[in-house]
Amino acid sequence: MPLATGTVRSVNSLTNPMTVSQIVTYLSMKVKEDNRLKSKFIKGEISNFVNHQKTGMFFFTLKDGESAIRAVMYRSSAEKVAFDIQDGMTVVVNASVEVYTRDGSNQLIVREIQPDGIGALYLAFEQTKAKLAAEGLFDEERKKPLNPYPSHIGIVTAPDGAASQDILSVLGRRSPYCSVTVYPALVQGENAPDSIVKSLAKADSSGHDTIILARGGGSFEDLNCFNSEKVVRAVAECVTPVISAVGHETDTTLVDYVSDRRALTPTDSGVIVAEEKNNLLNILQKYSDLLYNYTLQRINSLESDLKCSVAEYSRLSPQNKIIVAGERLKNAESALNSLTASVISEKSAALDTLSAVLKQLDPETVLLRGYSMIFRKDEIITTAKNLSSGDEITVKLSDGEVKAVVV
Repeated sequence: MPLATGTVRSVNSLTNPMTVSQIVTYLSMKVKEDNRLKSKFIKGEISNFVNHQKTGMFFFTLKDGESAIRAVMYRSSAEKVAFDIQDGMTVVVNASVEVYTRDGSNQLIVREIQPDGIGALYLAFEQTKAKLAAEGLFDEERKKPLNPYPSHIGIVTAPDGAASQDILSVLGRRSPYCSVTVYPALVQGENAPDSIVKSLAKADSSGHDTIILARGGGSFEDLNCFNSEKVVRAVAECVTPVISAVGHETDTTLVDYVSDRRALTPTDSGVIVAEEKNNLLNILQKYSDLLYNYTLQRINSLESDLKCSVAEYSRLSPQNKIIVAGERLKNAESALNSLTASVISEKSAALDTLSAVLKQLDPETVLLRGYSMIFRKDEIITTAKNLSSGDEITVKLSDGEVKAVVV
């Protein structure tokens, strides 16, 4: 291969060559000095989104139909984003352009990010709502019934707010028999979710019949702490039934979906939570009457059962059997005596009749009529042919005996 014949300059003849780092640094400086590349609102589609958990930074690519540029969002800005960033989402970012010195590429330093065509808070609301609904936190089946006659009520709210005063006023008028404890909490601002969660946990562990979570009306932004996922989960985890009394009737927060009962206003929660005093007294009187009547009926029933049991016991008791047997024996004895007396009387009369007959037939009686009886020794002589001359005989008369000899 032939050598080139032209004049060739030696590299060493170059004057002050720039390094790669120098040129990249220069470009970076020029970009930073260009005010047209600072705090620009840029619209594009998210792709390759990464939430770097360790550093808390967001990394993604912002692109349109023709170009793409890398973007980074530092932790201080990323933790303020209220919604979940997803690939394919069209957004508007507030960012500045810089040159990344490690590889000389351009990138965006993003300070704010908003969904295109919809507010960030509302998007976060819808995203959180869909997520928690899919978990079943809003299902009616998991909601707890309220105690119709509470005696101790907890209120989580700002203690100096109008909502707190309205609830206390209603409860004091309608249900003075209830004790009420207010658990102070921030109900607006960046620190409100943590404050509400802490007060809810304290109220839930204090043995209340019902908890009211309350705040007066306000803008969507003012009420946004009640859309916080941690607050919603805290309400769902409460063992005590929770009434949501946030804002006015037209205001809706995620706490309304997860609570066991929603009140249209804070004042309405006081009406819901406790029965009016006079109504309760009427109910108590009604149940008192029912209890009295039931008790009276029960006593009468038990008395009747007792009498039957006593009668049955008496009938079956050995002592009663002895008494009954004694009565029967006495009656039998009386009947036997009566029968015996009757038989004796009857036999006595018959005996008297026979006695009279025998008396008429008695030889002694015959002797009284002038007759006599002749004996030879112990033999009664009834005819003369039974005697012989010389027989010694005894002649028995009515008043004595005469000895004689037959001639």
